Amino acid sequence: MKRYFAVPAALLLAVATSACSSHATGSTAASSAAGAASATATAAAAAPAKTAQSANAAALANGRAIYLTGIDASGTHIAAKPPAQRPSCAACHMPTGAGGVHFPDGAVSADLRHAALVTHQKPPYTLALLERAVSTGIDNDGDKLDPVMPRWVLSQRDLHDVAYYVLTQLK
Repeated sequence: MKRYFAVPAALLLAVATSACSSHATGSTAASSAAGAASATATAAAAAPAKTAQSANAAALANGRAIYLTGIDASGTHIAAKPPAQRPSCAACHMPTGAGGVHFPDGAVSADLRHAALVTHQKPPYTLALLERAVSTGIDNDGDKLDPVMPRWVLSQRDLHDVAYYVLTQLK
């Protein structure tokens, strides 16, 4: 019972203190209540922001794992049809995304860094265009990529995460 009454007593003390200071400063209790409501709303809005940051961090970590190792965060090996010559994106495009690996058919792996994909491309790669290139082998202009580029078979989440990692983290 003490616990039940302790909350209302603290609330009454806060209201009384607020009313006294409101009277002394010429403001109203309503403005104090509005300020308290605003603070509560701000705290409530911060919770989804932290959840979004956690989800973004998880997506980047998964994308990085796929890019560097060919294995997603849950341990699933990423496959390609036909099978890829190398096990991961980084095996051809380098961990930095710089590309430059030469293949027997004369193809050279593309530079996947932001400037090469976005700044120096017309039209620039978007997340959707990069996802299309990774999964179907169609570039930003709608042309087929060299067959040495694997057509990766990924879940929608994994496809998004690796494309998001490439677009946002490879500088």
